[in-house]
Amino acid sequence: MPVSLSSGVRDTLVTIQQTVAEATLSQTRLATGNKVNTALDNPMSYFAAASLNQRADDLSGLQDNMQQAVRTITAASTGIDGMTKLLQTAQGIATSAAAESDQTRR
Repeated sequence: MPVSLSSGVRDTLVTIQQTVAEATLSQTRLATGNKVNTALDNPMSYFAAASLNQRADDLSGLQDNMQQAVRTITAASTGIDGMTKLLQTAQGIATSAAAESDQTRR
């Protein structure tokens, strides 16, 4: 037994299907945070966004490397400061020993 639909019911069904498709697209955009999720949505925007995302990742990597370099330089500077203080202490001890007239104490 064939089912026949009137033109009004058919138009309503098509409208509902379009609404569901648009709602699905909106849900995907909300879930991913991307306006364009595949090259099928909008090829120019998709590849531009992919290129910009890659560039952002590269810059983030460079920033991480620079932060590591700053930490290394800071650690080296702290070590040099410690060695300078040690050297100054040794110089003070040597000066005091040189000023001592008693050979045993020197």
